[in-house]
Amino acid sequence: MAESNAAQVILTDDGLKIIKAQNTADNAATQAGNADNAASIAQSMADAAKKAADSTYAYANSEITTLSNATAKAQSTADSAFSQATKAIDNGQVTSQAVTDLKDGSKLTIADLENGLATKVANSEYASYKIQTADLIGSKVDNGDFSTYKTQTADLIASKVATKDFSAYQATTAKLIDSKVESSDFNTYKTQTADMIASKVSKKDANNVNLIPYSAMPEANNLQWSESGTGGTLIATTHAFYHSGADPLYELNTAGSNEVFAKSPRFKINANATYTLQLKGFASSNVSSMDVYVLGRPNGSTSDYTVVQEIIKGTVLSMSALDYRTVTFTTGAIDEAYLRIDNNGSTNGKTSILGFTELKLEPGDTATPYVYGAEDSMIAQMADDINLRVTKNDLIDQINIQAGNTLISSSGQLTLSGKTIYFDTVNPVIIPSANITGELTGKKLIAGIINGSTINGTAFNAGTQLNQYGNTSYPMTISPDGSLNSTTFKTIANETAALRASLKDGIFRTNLRGMTPFATGKYSAADTALGAGQLALHEGYSTSQDANFTNNSLTSTGYVIVDASNGMTLHGDNQQITFNGTSADVAPKGIIITPYGNINPNGTQNIWYVGNGPTMKTASFGIDGSGANNIQFNRSLDIGNFNINTYHTITSSDNGPIHFNRANGKSVDIYASTVHYDSLVKSSLLSVKKDVRKVDTAYWAQLVNSIDLATYQYKTDDNTSHLRLSSIVDDVNDTKQWQLPDVFISRDENGKLNGVDDSVLLNATLATVQEQQKQISALNGHLLELEAKLNG
Repeated sequence: MAESNAAQVILTDDGLKIIKAQNTADNAATQAGNADNAASIAQSMADAAKKAADSTYAYANSEITTLSNATAKAQSTADSAFSQATKAIDNGQVTSQAVTDLKDGSKLTIADLENGLATKVANSEYASYKIQTADLIGSKVDNGDFSTYKTQTADLIASKVATKDFSAYQATTAKLIDSKVESSDFNTYKTQTADMIASKVSKKDANNVNLIPYSAMPEANNLQWSESGTGGTLIATTHAFYHSGADPLYELNTAGSNEVFAKSPRFKINANATYTLQLKGFASSNVSSMDVYVLGRPNGSTSDYTVVQEIIKGTVLSMSALDYRTVTFTTGAIDEAYLRIDNNGSTNGKTSILGFTELKLEPGDTATPYVYGAEDSMIAQMADDINLRVTKNDLIDQINIQAGNTLISSSGQLTLSGKTIYFDTVNPVIIPSANITGELTGKKLIAGIINGSTINGTAFNAGTQLNQYGNTSYPMTISPDGSLNSTTFKTIANETAALRASLKDGIFRTNLRGMTPFATGKYSAADTALGAGQLALHEGYSTSQDANFTNNSLTSTGYVIVDASNGMTLHGDNQQITFNGTSADVAPKGIIITPYGNINPNGTQNIWYVGNGPTMKTASFGIDGSGANNIQFNRSLDIGNFNINTYHTITSSDNGPIHFNRANGKSVDIYASTVHYDSLVKSSLLSVKKDVRKVDTAYWAQLVNSIDLATYQYKTDDNTSHLRLSSIVDDVNDTKQWQLPDVFISRDENGKLNGVDDSVLLNATLATVQEQQKQISALNGHLLELEAKLNG
């Protein structure tokens, strides 16, 4: 007889190792029994063959039938028990109903069975017996007579197997085996086996389910959890308390006294069931306390939550090490939920830090060890290979599971079907090419390059999430309202500043906010807006650090507005238009137009001109600080009715008189070399005079007669100049060499000698003429008297 080995499946869960051991023991026992039976049968058949074929046939037929039915029944029962045990384990049950059915049997313990089998298998007598039996079988099988006998026996067996008597015997044998399988002794053995499996396949060993996604080691650019509340930030960072700073954890921070929240992604959960939560965390000394809520809702509900369960209330975690907390609770009428962790605020107005990691929510009332990866399977596979294959013709479908490598291969269509199908969130799934005919909804899509004609979405984030000065924006975000925001932090002029550029409603804006004050309560700030035909540049300061650009009360110290309708507007202490010269100018050179519109020199620039080019200046204005450069007009200058042209002519455009007056309205002195005129008119209106008295002509004649006259030439005259004649104002000699009464000398406002006052001298000369006329008249009278006497 050939040995029949039971099929063996190796499960790698530690909790199922006992099944492997038990199956091995059962198989060994079966093989030992089969070996004994085979030897006896073979020997009996050989002896009987020589005595009587019919007797041997009957014996072989009965023994083969009995053994075949027993083996089949045992195999069927074992397969059924194993299948039900496996199903129970897959369903997360500690023990299965199928296993617990194996009760009320033999009192023989597993240990007794294992020891007895080991003794039998290792017994030297049995080993010798196996060798002898094998040799004897070998000698009989090769015997020519036995070969002939095999043929005859086979024919006889064929004729007998179908007989009525043999069929009745088969039924009797099967009933006997059934009675043994259902016996109390065997059921006791089943109970012991079930208890042993239950002790090994426990929740502690098999259950690694965790309902909370992303429960530890978060990624800064894929945080998954969200934060809400006023003034709070949720970040992924490292801390010495957790893995010595090697791995990240969650930190929920706030400087305010109000509570802020960290929310997990939603997960499925059973209603009215018992669950256990565990977590690790720490808190800075100024965290007032921590709460943990489970917020759930039934299927079909659109509310954020309908059931609130506060499972941890007012807890204060350790501030010096990683703390561990666990709690068991019963859910309400909910089918899905999310976890919320509350930092209940700072006690001193400074940033309070609540760190947490390794959160695990699992069925039952026992907290099992945390295993990283919330989506791990309930029963972990070990390094042994499991290869399930279905072959038909040339088509092969298989599942090959081994340490570090798992293959699911289908020659046709591979369908993954389930209410929810999760992919590993720690190690990304690599799909070389995929054709998604429907919609890809939920979760995040992370890729290096996305090519497509149209990409529709509500929000797009680019880059690694920021975590500076409380700003947790992404470097680039496209929001559901269609706005685009780019945010970064840069060092500008030795000061760290938050910078943002945004595009919304057709207006492009940039914002700068300094992070350190340049004066008490003042932080640098600048805003720019471009849109609707206008460019507006504003500079000033904010009264607080504004890393999130929420302070709209920018105090403006200056602005420049370029408007398509109103032109350019400048306002502020430093708002000006500066011209720095051409590329040939190493140093700045040009002009500066101030906020008042004035023109100042820039650098070494000395003049500012108006014209058609450097060689065709209309006017040139000296703007140097030394005053060395004049104002020059190269075209006629019209000032009201007064025209000054380039031909040495001053013209009255309306033919009216030209007046030279002082600022007080009085006439001003005019200095000239030679004056050519058609007439000379002196204003001598009585209406403008006072203290008018008649003069003594003899006195003025005496003064005129005391004047020393001289001929001369000016030092600037050349030899073509004519001879000059006038009185002399002696401004050289202290003892005057030339007589000129002081009344005829003109002085400026400072008393400095100017020259001869011709107006006084002319009228004094007139007085002299009048005095001489008097003298002539008197002499004529005397002359007439003499003539009369002579004639008379």
